[in-house]
Amino acid sequence: MSRFLFYFIFITMFSNIIASVPKILLFESKKGAIPSMIAGVIIGTILVYIIVKLFNSFPGKNLPEMLKAHTPKWFAYPVLFYLFLCWFTAGLITLITYVFLFITFFSPETSIVTTTFAFVLVISFGVLMKSRSMLYMAEIVIVLFVPLIFFLLIKFYINPKLDWDFIKVSMMHANHLPSYSAFGASLYIFVGITDLVIFNKLFTKKHKMGWKQFLIIGFTGTVVLFTTYFVPIGYNGFEKIAELTFPWVFTSDSIRMKYGPIERVIFIFILSFFGIAFVSLLLHWHVALKLLESIFEFKRLKWKGKMLTPYIFVIIFGVISLVLTRKLTQYQLFIFSNYFYESLPIFFTVLIISLVIVKRSAKL
Repeated sequence: MSRFLFYFIFITMFSNIIASVPKILLFESKKGAIPSMIAGVIIGTILVYIIVKLFNSFPGKNLPEMLKAHTPKWFAYPVLFYLFLCWFTAGLITLITYVFLFITFFSPETSIVTTTFAFVLVISFGVLMKSRSMLYMAEIVIVLFVPLIFFLLIKFYINPKLDWDFIKVSMMHANHLPSYSAFGASLYIFVGITDLVIFNKLFTKKHKMGWKQFLIIGFTGTVVLFTTYFVPIGYNGFEKIAELTFPWVFTSDSIRMKYGPIERVIFIFILSFFGIAFVSLLLHWHVALKLLESIFEFKRLKWKGKMLTPYIFVIIFGVISLVLTRKLTQYQLFIFSNYFYESLPIFFTVLIISLVIVKRSAKL
């Protein structure tokens, strides 16, 4: 399997360690979060396997091309628009979450509109990059930040402040029925593989997806998800953990590097995850932009030989982000994120059914 497919999956996994996923899991800690995570890892890994296998039938083609070639317009365009909404929403949640995080811990006196505008401005240049350039940028970020994140996570586990008794108390609630909200949040960490709907065009060879790749993805997902859940509990206790807005940020402030250039780990921790989240957001909105371009093709909108359509769409993305970031509270963002994660089983079902229909139509 191409290393870039691992990048898609791992970037989404790591970027959500301090985003909305842990908040939802910890909120459901007494309502079946642990069995939900187990189910999420198993089903998520299986979904990754199925999606890769289906795309292997169409090397060098993206989903819009496949749908337009093998399905009628009344089916292809609604599916593409639904998928666009999902990718755009995923990026929007990431953007607003990190804007709130930045204002809370780095610049509380800065206007939220100013901060959001700065984020959107930087992101817009990245979203308009070529798809192949996005792949190499993702690789650079993975090489730069993932080793540092692994180092920090190891420090969390070996620090004496980690109270394993709190974790044992949380495991006493493993006998509850799975929570649908927690299951949806767990499933989200595997959604990175669906970036193939656009990036599959760059892969002209079939991806090898055997037991080795299957186990690597499943094992990594298990480690990331259970670390996301149990480590904040080990540092902050089980009873009050659901009340924290950013549980991992507060957890990171419990660690010090006595002989490091920066003693408080919280600053290194947040900046590292900002780098990963930045690429995750770029991938989400790049896919959303390409899906939208495949639906609305305004060939007359040109200036000096350049298509203006993607620039118009990116401006619309920015305006929506500015409006929602200004209006939403952190609690409303939590509810909004929860609804989105609960819709993920529908998202995966629509994508897989579409790929199966395309595959069968292509054989006729």
